[in-house]
This record gives sequence, C-alpha cells and structure tokens, in this order.
Amino acid sequence: MKSFRFIVLVILGVWTTVSMASSVSAQGDAPSINNVEVEQVDDSSITITWETDKKADSLINYGLRPDYGIVRIPGANRTEHTVTLEELEPGRIYYFRVVSADEKGNQGISADYQVRTSGDPQTGESDGQGQSSQTSQDSPTVQEISEQVEQIKDPESLQEILDTVVQAIQGVTDELTIIGPPTVEVEATTAIVSWTTDRDASSEVLFSSTNAFTGGSFQYSQSSTGGSTKEHKIQLIGLEPFTEYTYRVESTDDLGIVGKSDNYTFRTKATRPDIRNLRIVKVEENSATLAWDTTAPAEALVEYQNLSTGEQNSVGRPTLASSHQMRLADLTFGTRYVAFVISENSSGDRVRSRPIQFITVRDTAPPIISNVTNESTIFPGGESRIQTIVEWDTDEAAACVMTYQEGVAGVSDPVELEPEEIEYNTTHVEVITDFAPATVYQFWLECADEAGNNARSEDFVLFTPIQEKSIIDLIIENFEATFGWVKNITN
Repeated sequence: MKSFRFIVLVILGVWTTVSMASSVSAQGDAPSINNVEVEQVDDSSITITWETDKKADSLINYGLRPDYGIVRIPGANRTEHTVTLEELEPGRIYYFRVVSADEKGNQGISADYQVRTSGDPQTGESDGQGQSSQTSQDSPTVQEISEQVEQIKDPESLQEILDTVVQAIQGVTDELTIIGPPTVEVEATTAIVSWTTDRDASSEVLFSSTNAFTGGSFQYSQSSTGGSTKEHKIQLIGLEPFTEYTYRVESTDDLGIVGKSDNYTFRTKATRPDIRNLRIVKVEENSATLAWDTTAPAEALVEYQNLSTGEQNSVGRPTLASSHQMRLADLTFGTRYVAFVISENSSGDRVRSRPIQFITVRDTAPPIISNVTNESTIFPGGESRIQTIVEWDTDEAAACVMTYQEGVAGVSDPVELEPEEIEYNTTHVEVITDFAPATVYQFWLECADEAGNNARSEDFVLFTPIQEKSIIDLIIENFEATFGWVKNITN
C-alpha cells in the first residue's frame, strides 16, 4: 500500500509539541504543529505533510535509528508543509519527527513517529533497529561459549548460568499472552485502544473499517515507539465519524514471540451537530413555523414558552436530517413566545440553540404550495382511459382548487376542478380521468388558508402516455401488410 493516512505512530498515543528555542519568552510562541501525516510511501521515498498555526519553515529529523538525520526546506513562509524523504532503503523502519521554526527562530517540534517503506529489505541490511547482520557474526559461537563454561569451577556461578539458560529457554518457548479483551475509548475521529500482556512487549493495533475488511489483511496499522511494556495504549487517529471498525492488537517481546488478540469491533461517535441559520419562517394568529440547519444529521426538538403565562410545551421529530422545519400549533393570538431548538445526533450528543422570540399576529401570509407531483396511467381496452394523479403540499391547512387546459398555449378553455366540499388540509390530492392519451396539458393550483389568504402556484405541464396497441391490433396490421395484394384483388 503506497498511499495511506494511518501508518504514523504516536508515542504514548498523544500529540506533543515542544519548543526548543531558548528565546521563546523573549521573542514569542513557537509554531504549533498539527495534522502530521504520511501521504505516500514507496520503496525509496516517503512524503510527509503537516500544518503550523503560523508561517514557518519545514524541517524533518529522520533516520534508521531514533537519533535522526535532517532534511530542511528553509524560509519561514508557509503554514502547510510537505517534505519528501528520498533515496531510502526498501522494507525498512525509519524514525522521524517534524520541526518548524518561525522567522524569529522559535521552533515547534512534533512527537516521534516511525514508518516502514514498502518493498522487501535487501540482503545483509539492518533490521531497522540499528543491529546489522554482521553483528551476529561477531557474537561468540556455541563452541566458544561451551569452552568458557568449562573453565568455570565455582558451583554458584555455574548455577547462575544454568538458571539464565533455563529462563532463556522458557522465554523462547512460552507464548506471549494478551490478558483479556482490549478496551476502547472512542470519539468521533479518534479511539484509544488499551491492553495488557503477561510480559514486556511492543504495542501495535491493526484495523480497518468493517465494510472494507474481508477477513484477511487490515488496511491500517499504528504502533508505539515507547519501548516494551506490559501496559499498552495506542491512540488511533484520522477515523471516520459514526463508522464501525474491526481491529486486532499485537505485541512482540524481545525474543520475537508474537501475541495476537482475536478480532474485535468498535464504532466511532457521530459528529456533534451545530445549529445554523435558525429563523422564523412564518407567524400566524395561532401558530409559528421555525426552520434551521445542522452540520450533521440530527433529530429535531423545539421547546417553547408562553411568556405571558409561563406555560411550556415542546414538539419534536425523531428522524435524522440536516435541514429542519417545525410548526408550533395551538398558540395564543397576540402573545410573545420564546423558543429553543435542540438537535441530537445518533450518538446522543445534544446541542441547544440561542433563544428566538416571536409574537403571534393576525395571519396575512398566504399558504406556501410545494412538492407538486403528477403521475399518469393508461388503462388499455376498446377505448383507453387515462388516470392522472396530482399531489401537492401546503405549509398550513388550506383549501385548494386545481385548474387545467389542453396544450401550453391555451388551446382549450380552462377547466376548474371544484371539490364537493371545502376541506382545509396540508396534503392534497386530485384525481383526473378526463385526459386524452398522448396529449400535453397545463395546470395550476390555487389555495386559500382559513384566514382567507390566497396563493397561486406556477404553471405546470404534464404529458399523458401514448396508447399502446393490443396484440390483436398488431396481428391484423401484420396480416394486412403481408397479404395486401388480396385486398387489391377484391377491389
């Protein structure tokens, strides 16, 4: 995998920023380093990006050991930084940290990270921990060790050597045990995974989004460079909100024995919603309509109070949405009200809006006509019939009349479909059975609320379907086309 965002490993699972300038107090604060990410990894290069809260230069300490080398882009003139480390060795673990200094020399230094280049390591190279293959050649042989042991005559010293050998053998043969299932503390974009091993070992978490996990390899890995320990803690970063992840923890002791947990899952929290664009859409004699937006899908609840009597009420909708509209009904005419909007996401995080006030007044606003749809169906037969259903909504209870005419240029006189009785509703349906097949019609709607305020919609156009020929008609036409000469003879 050459491009990923989760390979960076955070020491002790937390971000740290260290100021190294001796003149910080005299010249100002050091740049704050954020969002350190490995953007691309291949066999011989790594591209690293980060951000600073003010303009600074770009520098990276890196190397095969934690004592680091340096790559620097001078000039404190950027807040977004990208540095590519080149001519690296494939399949090797590199340590790095990023450094940025402003024009006054104040330095911000990130936490320590490590990343492995892709590809296979070349023969004879070091293992990434500063130990080369030549080291094993410099180690004493079994024969040399045996000769040295034979020269020891002190029983206590021989017993100590025996105990050490037995302990080493047990260490090689004993499995590394991960005690109990790991624990996870989740947020919207991060999660802290903790676990315990029966002896000191390294810390690594392998994870993937559950939807992308096929049961084989994991997409991402994060480790700690804090050394071997029995108590392990890794903070996973860059997660997606309200997403389920599958993960496994692994620990390796100094003898190379690996302990692996079972696969587990956790779900990140949903993003906390923010309420925006809260507004009064409409105020009537005994009702008011509020509208607002949320930055994440959330349920809607409005709490409101009559400021004259102190009476409190609420109205809500449990559906998750990002755009909301709520009508407060059964209000008292000529009364001041205060209302609060409350939005709750799927994780149970709640936010409350600022208060908004309004006074119920005499209704002078016409109803708002919306969501106009039409659908036509043809019923075959000797004389095909067309059934057309027109539906629409109004934002308040209203009585509506539909008018139509054939063609878009007024070919025929308008026809008004008057209801048998006047009914005030917010949802409306009209069924027409007089339309002809394959014909264009124009129609419009007129609605009036109970206060007598009238509204007229725009003009809409609909097309009725074409009459399909029956199988008998098709057979007759085919017969006439094939044997038309018979008709000519009879004539």
